[in-house]
Amino acid sequence: MRSIILLAIISMFMYACGGGTTTGASADLAGYESENVSGTNITKAIKKNANGEIIEKGFVSNGKRNGMWISYWDGDNTGKIKTIASYTDGMLNGPYLELSNRGQIEKEVNYLKNQYDGKFIQYKYGRMEKEINYKGNELNGPSIDYDNKGNKQKVQNFKNGKLHGKWQTFNEEGELTLEYEYKNGEKVSGGIVN
Repeated sequence: MRSIILLAIISMFMYACGGGTTTGASADLAGYESENVSGTNITKAIKKNANGEIIEKGFVSNGKRNGMWISYWDGDNTGKIKTIASYTDGMLNGPYLELSNRGQIEKEVNYLKNQYDGKFIQYKYGRMEKEINYKGNELNGPSIDYDNKGNKQKVQNFKNGKLHGKWQTFNEEGELTLEYEYKNGEKVSGGIVN
């Protein structure tokens, strides 16, 4: 688990260096302690709860969130990570992770300029529950639902936000039960599989 988190952190630093032509919102640092990083225009921002425990930290440059921001579960005094997000010029850009208070990944998303772009994966108790593909905030590619044993339950394919290709459901034994074919959001064939 720690190696997955470390890999995600390294990936975020790499993605965070990428730029964009549009910019995001200015960082509101009310309630944060801030400290200038010597010799740069970067400010380190830290937010603490009433007990003095860090609940969020990250970096700001040119008045906007940049680089990796980490939030922690509030009140458990263990320093467990809740979210890891990567920002470029105030916008979510690159990998984003949500973790349970047990340290298991619950959500893994890739952003490009505040939009879903790439894989969006939901986990439940450490098992993949749903895997969706996006491009420019639109469904694009396969979307797969899994059962609690890790078997495919439903597979849908999308192109430019519309159903396009096979739409399938599977029973508990992994056998195909329904299959339809879609083209640009319109069902063109299919039905119950014998």
